[in-house]
Amino acid sequence: MTLLSLLLTCVIAVGGPGLDAWRWPLGPPAPRVLRGFSPPSSPWGPGHRGVDLAGRPGQAVYATGPGRVSYADRLAGRGVVAIDHGPLRTTYLPVRPSVHVGRLVASGTRIGVLERGRHCRVPCLHWGLRRGALYLDPLNLVQHRVRLLPQWPRRSASPSPEPPEPRMALRDATTATGGALTGMLLTLTAAFVWRRTRIRFRLHRRRRHPPGVINLSQERRLRRTP
Repeated sequence: MTLLSLLLTCVIAVGGPGLDAWRWPLGPPAPRVLRGFSPPSSPWGPGHRGVDLAGRPGQAVYATGPGRVSYADRLAGRGVVAIDHGPLRTTYLPVRPSVHVGRLVASGTRIGVLERGRHCRVPCLHWGLRRGALYLDPLNLVQHRVRLLPQWPRRSASPSPEPPEPRMALRDATTATGGALTGMLLTLTAAFVWRRTRIRFRLHRRRRHPPGVINLSQERRLRRTP
C-alpha cells in the first residue's frame, strides 16, 4: 500500500464514506483506465491530477459517493461537476451537469452526461480526487488493494545431501594434543620407575655375601630388634 493509499484510507475512516459506499463514475461495467494518476512534485508542477476513463459522448456520469454538489457549471469552456464528501472532493469533466449546487446526492446518483473534449484523443472522463489542496488517486476509492504475503518456494522431495565431513575445531585439537602429552608423560614415568627398580634389583644381587661370611651390619640390626 502506498503512502497516498494509506492517507486516503485514514481520511475515509475519520470523516468520509466507507469503502463500500464508493463506485465508478461510469458503467457498469467498470470503464477502462486510459491514463493513470501521476501527482506533480510541486503544487504548480507538471503531472496528471486524476485518471482518464474511457467513455462515449452522451454516456451517463454518476456520483462516486454520497455528498453535496459544490460546483456544477462550465469552466474554461468545459462542463465541470464537483462533489464534496466530507473532507474529500471528487471532480468530473467534461460533463454537462444535470444537478445544481447544494444538492445532496447518493452514491450512484446521475449528475450529468459525458461531453466531447480535447483532454484525450478518444472520448474520456477526467476523474479527480482531492483533500484540500492535496491531490489523491481516485482509483483507491474503487480498487480495494489487498496486500499479499510472499510465497516461499516449497522444499523439493530430493534426498538430503550427505552431511559434510566433520572438521576438527581448535578445542578438539587442543584436547587431542593434551591427551597425547599426558600419555607420553605416563609412558616415560613408567619406563623410569621400571628401570630404577631393575637397577636396584641388580645391585641387591651383587651385594650378596658368599657362603660362610657373616654380615655384621645385618647381625647388629637383628640384635637391636627386641
